This record gives sequence, C-alpha cells and structure tokens, in this order.
Amino acid sequence: MINHAWKSIREIHYGVEGVMSEKKRLKVKKKPEDVAQDLRSLAYPKHLQENQVILELRQTVEKLKIFDSLGKTLTSCLELSEILRLVISKFGSLVETPHLGLVLVDPGSSEFYFQYPQSTSRTKKSYLIGRGIIGSCLERGRSRLVENPLEDEQYDEEIDSYIVAGPESLICLPIVSRGSVLGVLVFVTTEVEPPLTREKLLLIETFADYLAIAVENATNYQKVQDLTITDDLTQLYNSRYLPVVLERELARARRYDECLSLVFIDIDDFKLVNDKYGHMAGSQLLSEFGDFLFHQIRTTDIGIRYGGDEFVLVLPKTPKKDAIRVVQRAIEDLRGHVFLKNKNLNIQITASFGISTFPEDAGSIDALIAAADRAMYHVKRTTKDGLYAVNSEEV
Repeated sequence: MINHAWKSIREIHYGVEGVMSEKKRLKVKKKPEDVAQDLRSLAYPKHLQENQVILELRQTVEKLKIFDSLGKTLTSCLELSEILRLVISKFGSLVETPHLGLVLVDPGSSEFYFQYPQSTSRTKKSYLIGRGIIGSCLERGRSRLVENPLEDEQYDEEIDSYIVAGPESLICLPIVSRGSVLGVLVFVTTEVEPPLTREKLLLIETFADYLAIAVENATNYQKVQDLTITDDLTQLYNSRYLPVVLERELARARRYDECLSLVFIDIDDFKLVNDKYGHMAGSQLLSEFGDFLFHQIRTTDIGIRYGGDEFVLVLPKTPKKDAIRVVQRAIEDLRGHVFLKNKNLNIQITASFGISTFPEDAGSIDALIAAADRAMYHVKRTTKDGLYAVNSEEV
C-alpha cells in the first residue's frame, strides 16, 4: 500500500517535471507568431483554413475580373445610356443594391438634374447645387457615406428621396474630370438591402476616374451629335433626326406591343407675322414657339422643327386618346400665350395640329408621317386653330 502510494507520487513528480521541461522548451524555442499560429490551428482545423483562403482568393479574382472588364468597357463607351446600363448591372451587384441614380450639372448654370432615374413629368426639374445631401456632395466634390440619411441635417426629401422613398443608407460619388465636377453617382439602400458600408464606398471610389472619363467622353460625343441634329433657331431637334427617332421608337413599340403617336404642327398665317413685323421678329417667334412646345411635352417625348413654321412631336407609349389630350391642352395654352413681349409686340398666334398613331393608322415610318401630315393640312384648309386625328371623330 505504501509502495503503491510512493509510486503514484513519483509518477506525479516526473509528470510535473515533464510538463515544466516542455514549458521551458516552448518558452525558449517558440516565437510569439508561432504560438499564435498554434492557437489558430486549435481553433480552426487546417482544411477549414485552406478552404477559407481559397474562397477569399476566388472572390478577389472575380472582383478583379469585374474591375478589369468594367474599366475597359466604361472608357470605351460613347453613349450615356450604355454607361448607365453598365453601372446599374455591375456596380449594383458589387454593392448589393439595385437603387442607383445619376445627377448631372446643368452646363452654364448653378443647378443640377437627375439624368437617371428620369421623371415622368413633362418638364425636367432642376435643383440648386448645394441643396440636400446629394447637392452638397456635388458642391464639395467629395464622396460621402451617409448611414442614416433621414436624420442627416442636410437631408432634403424632394432630392434625397428622389431615387427611393425613405433611404436607409446612401453613398454619393462625385464624377470629377479636370478639376470640374460633372455630376454625382448615387447609391441607395432600403430596409430590405444590406446597408452601405465604408468598404463599399472604397470599392466604388476605385472606379471614380474611369467613370469620370466615360461620362466626359459621352457628354462630348453627345454635344457633337447634337450639333448635327439640333435646330440652331429653336434648339429642338431638326428634320434629320425624325427618321432616326421614328425608326428607334417604332421598333420599340413593335417589340413591346405599345402605341406611338405622331403630331404634325403648322403655325397659322405665319407669313403675316414676317410681312408685318419683319423676318427678325418672325425668327424670334419661331424660337419662342419651340420653347413653348418643349414645355408642353414629357422628357420622354421628342420635339422637332421640321422646317419653316412646321413642327413635329413624337410621343412614345402614347395611344391616340392621350395624344389628343396633349394637343388639346397645347391648343388652349397657345391661345393664351403672348409672344415677343420683350419687343413690346405682344403677338398671339394659333396653329393647326394633325395626329396619327401606330399601329392603328399606319405600320411604317413613311405612312405614319404622311398620315399626320394629311391630318394637319385638313385642319389648315378648313378651320385652322384646331386638331384632327386620323380615323377619329376628334376635329
């Protein structure tokens, strides 16, 4: 019994000595980073650590692929609509939100407007630079993450909730080129998306230069294009643009089974204005009439000066009954409108309107134009100051 007890004591003694010896060996030979690695090995088995590393590498490679592709594609784009499509599809997936907006500075003014998403209003709404979180970012030219926009002192509901109502988080990325702020790219989340973070802001900022180059290229390209298809006098599109826009909108109407309405307009007795007040006054009246028409239509509609005192409105996604309402309102507004007030001439005019609609009146571009033109001349030969819609009782 005593021998057995002594044996147990000796075993404990030698065991303690062994532990102490091992502790000394570790203390002498193990570096701190090695000890840390030992602890990580205990917490995470080796095969799990390797799997995590592989997963992270794969995610990094996929992001790099997206970065490379997006950077190359962005800088080669000349159409703003294509840039927007790329930003929405690629950036949206990277930051996990489908809610994006593009704000652009209105050249020659201290205002900005939403290029995307576009308003359904017939007039483009502009806002003073500096107003709201977005306008403030535009003014300062610095990116910003706002984790709770509704409680921010600069929050402006009309502007900062334009993209989505009640944003939960928001990132503003200024688009800066050659020291000038061209606009702001805005990312917004709602309560159903993961909130935007500092990491996502850093990710987005990676593409700031690419985006600035792309937007500037597209803007300059659009300016050149506008010079060839814009009427110098009225700043509406010119007749060269009519077949281009009709081909595009007619194809879209066929694809989505939608209506497309065309309105031909001729100012009544315009020759009398030239004869009485001179050609300079006549030119100014045409310019003011173009501005009048511009404010009668939606941002999705297209106003064109067809030639002389003839104008055309292209109304996408507009059935005949809606086109008639648009024209009726324009006729009423025109009757009360006074032109050349700055010259103290106070001229009032009327116009004849003709309406044709795809697909019920025509199935081709030429047939649609001819139908609207005939309808307009029907009014001009009969009553003037009114409208006639093809295959309709509305006169």
